[in-house]
Amino acid sequence: MDEEITRQKAIELFLHGHKPASICRELGKTRPWFYKWLKRYQQNPKEEWYKEYSRKPKTVHPTLSPETEQLILKIRKDLESKKYAQIGAISIQWAFHQLGLNPPPIWTIDRVLKRHGLTRKKKKEPKRTNEYPGDKYINVQQLDLVGPRFIKDYGRFYAANMIDLERRCIHTNPVKSKASDHVVRAVCRFWKTFGIPDFLQMDNEMSFRGSNRYPHSFGKLIRFALLHQVTPIFIPQAEPWRNGVIEQFNETFDKKFFRSQRFKDLAHIRQEAQRFENFHNSYYRYKAIGNRTPCDMLNRFPFFAKLAPRYKIPRKLPLIDGKIIFIRFIRSNLKLNVLGESFRVATDLIYSYVEAVVSIEGQSLSVYRDNRLFNSFEYKMPVDWM
Repeated sequence: MDEEITRQKAIELFLHGHKPASICRELGKTRPWFYKWLKRYQQNPKEEWYKEYSRKPKTVHPTLSPETEQLILKIRKDLESKKYAQIGAISIQWAFHQLGLNPPPIWTIDRVLKRHGLTRKKKKEPKRTNEYPGDKYINVQQLDLVGPRFIKDYGRFYAANMIDLERRCIHTNPVKSKASDHVVRAVCRFWKTFGIPDFLQMDNEMSFRGSNRYPHSFGKLIRFALLHQVTPIFIPQAEPWRNGVIEQFNETFDKKFFRSQRFKDLAHIRQEAQRFENFHNSYYRYKAIGNRTPCDMLNRFPFFAKLAPRYKIPRKLPLIDGKIIFIRFIRSNLKLNVLGESFRVATDLIYSYVEAVVSIEGQSLSVYRDNRLFNSFEYKMPVDWM
């Protein structure tokens, strides 16, 4: 299929309600490729957005004169003859200033030195083995629980807070307890309003993952996410900064909302939370999205699958397919901890971050670093197709 036709086909499928993941599988493309052309389409839907931009430079810089090139080389030679002198492009540029001449740009001087074999290649540093793998995912929402917080003459409550990383729209949902039912209802409301992501990222709170007694059964939230083809991602234990965007919003929630006024009871704080949520999404501006508000982003990128307004959470949430990602740091004991269960991994993984991927269909746990498979373990689960 012609590349331009493929781009148009991808957007056509998306406008007809297909998820990015299924579109990429069908067309044999990557997620970054899809989101690049989705952005091009949304910026100019009526223009020929599917065509490549010209790569021709917009400005043509004047050619360096032979005299200037020779002066660069002469200054370099003079600097090399002086003990302790620096001989790089910045030093050469400074010498032009001292001679009362307008110096060429740094990159021009570097190009001249390189052309005459006067530069040394820096040694390539070996790749670190502990690069964090969780930053590569696209279309992610982060979830966290704040609390307990206390209302005078009422008691304690929690807040299930969510944020969409692409658009920075938030949802805050005060609840009585950390029970998974409350959390799932909060996620459901977010997906009805702002759309369903490809990934839901959270910490290792028991309300999110399920019971310690039956870890392979998984909790209600994981099952609810998998039912809607959303991949849960669990950040490393004791590293809350990996959920940095929602953690930062939690500070805003605490300072600008909870501690700024008095509340009577849970009903009152829920009412005010809805107002705060609407105000945030309409007026808060984020540098990460070009100093726009979340509502601006919703208007610019409205094509996201949502749960139907009257959607009701099923009583039974079957475990059928999908995958769950646990990001973990491997220490000197070479133990990978997944939901309280330990697995001994390859020696090469010491002091590095890994992705432990549970496959529902494969009944397996696979350990990856830099997209390379290092270990695979049997991981039996009570699925609903056996």
